[in-house]
Amino acid sequence: MSRSRSAATMPTPARPVELGLAVLWFLVTFTVFQKDEYLLYPLALYFSYAVWRDRRATAPILAGSWPLLLLPVWAILSSPMGVVPDEAFRTGVQMLLSGLICVLFAAWMSPRRIVLTAFFATGVCGVLSIFFTSYHDGAMTGIFAHKNMLGAKMLLLWAAALCVAFDPWFRLWLRGAALMLAALAFMLILRSHSATALVLSLAIIAMIGGFSFFAGDGRRTPADRIAAGLITIGVLAIALPALLSGPDTLVDAFFDRLGKSRTLTGRTQLWAYAEGVIRQHPVTGYGGGGFWRYQENDLVRQIFAKFHKSPNQVFSFHNSFYENTVHFGLIGLVLTVWTLVWAFGRLSAQLLQHGGMPFIFFLAVAGVELIRAMVESELMRPFVLAHMLIWIGACFLSKHRQNSRPMPLMQPPDPQKPAAALRVETP
Repeated sequence: MSRSRSAATMPTPARPVELGLAVLWFLVTFTVFQKDEYLLYPLALYFSYAVWRDRRATAPILAGSWPLLLLPVWAILSSPMGVVPDEAFRTGVQMLLSGLICVLFAAWMSPRRIVLTAFFATGVCGVLSIFFTSYHDGAMTGIFAHKNMLGAKMLLLWAAALCVAFDPWFRLWLRGAALMLAALAFMLILRSHSATALVLSLAIIAMIGGFSFFAGDGRRTPADRIAAGLITIGVLAIALPALLSGPDTLVDAFFDRLGKSRTLTGRTQLWAYAEGVIRQHPVTGYGGGGFWRYQENDLVRQIFAKFHKSPNQVFSFHNSFYENTVHFGLIGLVLTVWTLVWAFGRLSAQLLQHGGMPFIFFLAVAGVELIRAMVESELMRPFVLAHMLIWIGACFLSKHRQNSRPMPLMQPPDPQKPAAALRVETP
């Protein structure tokens, strides 16, 4: 069967204007700006309606992606036991909407179109960060709230631009533009003075290169390469505990090189506070929005004073697993880990089966966000683009299973025939 006929068996129900709304959604969930809720919530409501309207396409994907809804449903069911039930319920609903929108985008778009949309949205923010920026202690902040956010956000542009640049399905002019935006993203990462972002940008190169070499051709990849990749992952899994434990480890030397302390700028002290908080509400937690209430919680005021925060600032435990356990209890922690294992398993399976830059992109983003989850508290937070990309990528396995015909192997276009600049209808 020809590639075009195979693609025709997977129709995209989205209308052109809705693809434009998807781009707008990617923008509004990538950065925060004043009055963005006037765009965010109407778009979320419309997309929720579209999930129902296009249920013939979304229902099968949703049925196969049910683990994505576990934590949101638990957040809703446990909200009456939260410290602030209304806020906990609202958080759960937003998490549920976020998952449903991921299913919708998987139904509407192909993996390549998702990558291209992310590239466009993040690229716009990268370019704007050149012209509208401020400085803090000599570091650029771009259009974002602070320098660390600029570094973290540009990681997504860096990954998307590299994956577009090295994807042979796109025309050369688009790949060239992607290389320029990749250079812009790396420059902004350097100008943000964020050591974490710099290290993760190098990790992204390693992941994209490694995934491309060991599994980039999917089922066409030689078995010895896949075996070598699995062995490499096993060696790293064994070596990491040794590197992270004990005094005077390589990790200490690495932190010293970056000018960071082993406490990760006080994060380990925050985690000690989190462990005490979890013991107070171990099963159900405080509920969404139930803990960080400065005026009502003496411990929060103590933490703010210790870390020199003002009452109007937003703070967290700087670890997604501690944060989710505080708010959703140990049950929420189990569901968080379950969702991650489910997503990583699906992303890995799709890469091994189909190959191609889109699935390399999804898996690289998932790897970076898992690392960031150890030091930031955003994982599973609703309406965050980087995390939604993980779940969208995982949802594609359910979409592909609905196609009764075998999926075509991911092959670059014939060099004798011009490739479409936006050839995104492929899986």
